[in-house]
Amino acid sequence: MDSRHGLRSNVIGTTGRGDRLLLLIHGYGADEYDLAGLTPMLDPTGRCFTVCPRGPIELDFGGAGWYQRSEDGVIDPASLASSVAALDTLVDELCQQRSSPRGQAVLIGFSQGGAMALAVALGRSAKARPAGVACLSGMLQTPVGISYLWDDPDWAPAATATSPLPSVYVQHGTQDPMVDIERGRLTRAVLTSHGIEAEYHEYPMGHEIRPESILDLRSWLDRVLSS
Repeated sequence: MDSRHGLRSNVIGTTGRGDRLLLLIHGYGADEYDLAGLTPMLDPTGRCFTVCPRGPIELDFGGAGWYQRSEDGVIDPASLASSVAALDTLVDELCQQRSSPRGQAVLIGFSQGGAMALAVALGRSAKARPAGVACLSGMLQTPVGISYLWDDPDWAPAATATSPLPSVYVQHGTQDPMVDIERGRLTRAVLTSHGIEAEYHEYPMGHEIRPESILDLRSWLDRVLSS
């Protein structure tokens, strides 16, 4: 347990140099081992060092979460903000440990983890933004008190030399019973309305990741890592 960010992490072994951070962020009720199996499919040659963090909220039925929400879907902004700060600190520390630029990191999150990935990568901050961020079967959470880059009155969507915008990828299942497909479509719409274009894919699937969606995600990741 790190005293600064307070998050347990599962560091995935790599067969390559592993000089860029790939952060895989689990969803509600899962844990730091849940997405580890994606690593050999997304990065078979070990271009990245992959880390899977565990959410700080321990759940009664097992697993962990990233933020609190009521039964009717109301988000607790304080718990979201706290977890975003912890995850952001973890990204800094992991990049520092490997002498890897933060601006070359890639964040991929599933469900609640997708909301976390977007909040860290697109949050209002002076830090360098990751090279890429992917939201899988997730959503953009915008409760009161959570700020994104477009909330800055001086912000413009054009990339800057100090902090270019990340490549954004969103995928969702049209039959998702947990996070309705409209949440994925709304995420794309909100980003587009602020001048941020996301690569967007829909699949005839539920709240899950399937081979066809992994192939598209890997193609996107290949392009990000090659840029």
